[in-house]
Amino acid sequence: MSFQLTGSGPEIYENTMVPLWFERWAKALLAQVALQSGERVLDVACGTGVTTRIAKRDVGDGRFVGLDINAGMIEKARTLAPDMDIEWIESDVVGTAFRSNDFDAIISQHGYHYFPDQPAALAEFHRLLAPSGRIAMSIWDGHSPYTQALCAAVETHISPQIAAKQRSQRETPSADELIAHLRDAGFRDVEVIRQELAIKVPLAREFVPLHLGSMPIAGAFQSLATSQQEALIEDVEQRLAAFVQGDQLVYVDVVNVVAGVK
Repeated sequence: MSFQLTGSGPEIYENTMVPLWFERWAKALLAQVALQSGERVLDVACGTGVTTRIAKRDVGDGRFVGLDINAGMIEKARTLAPDMDIEWIESDVVGTAFRSNDFDAIISQHGYHYFPDQPAALAEFHRLLAPSGRIAMSIWDGHSPYTQALCAAVETHISPQIAAKQRSQRETPSADELIAHLRDAGFRDVEVIRQELAIKVPLAREFVPLHLGSMPIAGAFQSLATSQQEALIEDVEQRLAAFVQGDQLVYVDVVNVVAGVK
């Protein structure tokens, strides 16, 4: 499983998904980590860098590194923080050139479930952390009402194969599995913190095209005839009628934050 964006994908992601979803989850994740001034921090699968930027802004002094395998995302991250002292690195999570014990904290927002070799990634994170260094990763706790409705509509109006690709964005390890993974990698004091947020996004007619435009399946949606796109959006609208509040869709979404200490 991978999350690769090309073309205008990173731009749409930053302008749409970050303010509506990922900035809020970034703040929730960082509240659990409690970074300190002077610490060395690695943000893995940083995307366009919202978590890295907030951490740098709030903490100030220290070393901050954002790492992502997606060239477009890293390039967008660089353009968004030209005056911030952040290192942006395009790399696989297991192919870094960092030294052992190089970081005090490793964070990752919604990245872990995309790693093709999770044990290897955790072993690398354990190597990179200094003694008593800590790791904290937020991972979707399954589907939200919105993503359930969207994937069902994609299956009906595009294909089961494309729907399976979109559903994979939320097919994540359980809390018990996350704890076992970190313990197996040598981390101690491992715990999972469940976080819930009331998410507010524009109505489906506005939001669905923007959301899908920031996803790896963007091409499949955009290649539909206009009438087919309209039918998909209307399907989502019907499925989410109970979540309409004024000019917004309002629903609860959930993540698990798995944390541990080297």
